Amino acid sequence: MSYTVIPMESIHIPQVAALEKVCFGSHWSPTNFYKELDNERCHYYVTLDADRVLGYLGYWQILEEAHITAVGVEPELRQKRLSQRMLCHMLDHCIEANIQWITLEVKASNIAAQKLYEKFNFAVMGRRKNYYQAEKEDALIMWTEKITDPQYQEMLIQRKKECNYVPERSA
Repeated sequence: MSYTVIPMESIHIPQVAALEKVCFGSHWSPTNFYKELDNERCHYYVTLDADRVLGYLGYWQILEEAHITAVGVEPELRQKRLSQRMLCHMLDHCIEANIQWITLEVKASNIAAQKLYEKFNFAVMGRRKNYYQAEKEDALIMWTEKITDPQYQEMLIQRKKECNYVPERSA
């Protein structure tokens, strides 16, 4: 399968919202995604196979930090390293933007996602009780170390090799 990671555009939102519903039971509506695209602090990427959205990742940039807001991948394509590729793509852009740290919340029960984030040196730094209110589930708060440090950069090179990540060329 050949696919690319590109910035999300409004044309992708219907597919992203449908994928959001499959992955998370529709936490976000299409309107939420349109608002995110209008916000200069928000950055979203999609993984495409031709015109089909296979996955998406979003984050907010707040000064020297990025807060990952969403990562979703088609269920039948999980374990194919699409999330890993999107994280590599995001991290390249964060480093270019002089972002120093990345944070996120993840369901306490989502062990697969936690393991992915741990591969990128995220560590649990706290817990938000009942953060996911519909499910009455806690969120773990995870943070990276400083992503511009040489040891983090070495780890990132290894993660890129594992998923055959090649940065997209700018036109």
